[in-house]
Amino acid sequence: MMIIKEKYRRSFTGILSLFLFALLLCSPLQSREIPLDKIAAIVNDDVVMLSEVLQTARRIKASGQVQLSDKELVKKVLEQMILEKLQVQKAKEIGITIDDVALNEAMQRIAAQNKLNLQQFRVALKGEGLNYKDFRESIREKLYIEALKKRQQGRNRKITESEVDSLIQAESPRLNKDVTYHIEDILLPAANGISVQQFNQKLKQAQNLRRKLLATPGEIPAAVLRQSGASSKDIGWKTTRELSPVFIRTLSLMGEGELSDVIRDARGFHILKLLEQKGGKRKITQQAHVKHILISKDTPNARLKAIQIRNKILAGESFAKLARKYSADKGSAMEGGDLGMTDPAGFVPPFANAVRNLPLNTLSQPVKTRFGWHLIEVLERKASDKTREALKLQAQSLISKKNQSEEYKNWLQGLMDEAFIEYRI
Repeated sequence: MMIIKEKYRRSFTGILSLFLFALLLCSPLQSREIPLDKIAAIVNDDVVMLSEVLQTARRIKASGQVQLSDKELVKKVLEQMILEKLQVQKAKEIGITIDDVALNEAMQRIAAQNKLNLQQFRVALKGEGLNYKDFRESIREKLYIEALKKRQQGRNRKITESEVDSLIQAESPRLNKDVTYHIEDILLPAANGISVQQFNQKLKQAQNLRRKLLATPGEIPAAVLRQSGASSKDIGWKTTRELSPVFIRTLSLMGEGELSDVIRDARGFHILKLLEQKGGKRKITQQAHVKHILISKDTPNARLKAIQIRNKILAGESFAKLARKYSADKGSAMEGGDLGMTDPAGFVPPFANAVRNLPLNTLSQPVKTRFGWHLIEVLERKASDKTREALKLQAQSLISKKNQSEEYKNWLQGLMDEAFIEYRI
């Protein structure tokens, strides 16, 4: 059954309908003059009627959306209807219910999408040759299928960090094509053709060097490099076209100032330090280090209470001590009201506006939100590059959708394999 959209709003003349029926029934069925409305397939304890199949096939054919022969189209529609029957049956079996309230809300949404009220929508359906009651029940079936799909996909396995990293690395040439990197290359030479034992010794040596470098942040100490037989070189700014694929894949997961894992190429073992990065689609957010005291809206004379506490702080009393004693935000109260470094976008609007606009190290006047009255102080602001985090969220979403689609498809195949299906045409 189709939701009314522009591409389906075509009327059919009687002649066209007759020709389509003739085309769709050009089989032994027609020559034997078997009545049109008969069972097309038995699906467990339900049936798919031939008239339903042909009606849907006619509408798809008229829409011009498929390039199939009439026989192939009827077969495709029948298979889809069988699959829908199985899903509705399974939904009911596991206790999913779609009551009339949910169905009425769905019908109103569909009517609104077509810029109609329900009465106008009923008339429009009749003009399309559709029975309102039948259409309504077809929407109920779609709601059953949607609910079943959500429940089944909710059981998907957890996406691992390695899967996310692998996707980012695989897409790194495309994702980072406009990025330039300022890199320091730490190299432990190792010629090709060395024995397995020598290879493992050099790899272990490179890994030990990396651990030492991680323990001494800042400039790379020359003494540590000499002890390891390694050298360090600032290779300047490089585009992705100037770097090897293994370098690009590694850099795609790095942030500024970080050291890479050990990388092997023809020259030996490398450890990259990403000094700076420019270009690409960067996601920069303004972070703020915030502390606050919340006087709950349920506190009698809450604003006056907030003013009294503010005066105590201005008179020299400890913000942290007063936060622990009075703040209704028990999570931050334990930390003396400290919310840490965070993105103001995560706060409710009045609080976020105060965080963005307050001068540093200045105690605010009481700020009202739906939670009550806040005293706010901003200790620091700084820009934060969240590109990598955004990239990981995007990768997780892509993997999740792919997993859900594949797993649900496999689950449906199992549903069909277990079902009793008898084709009558």
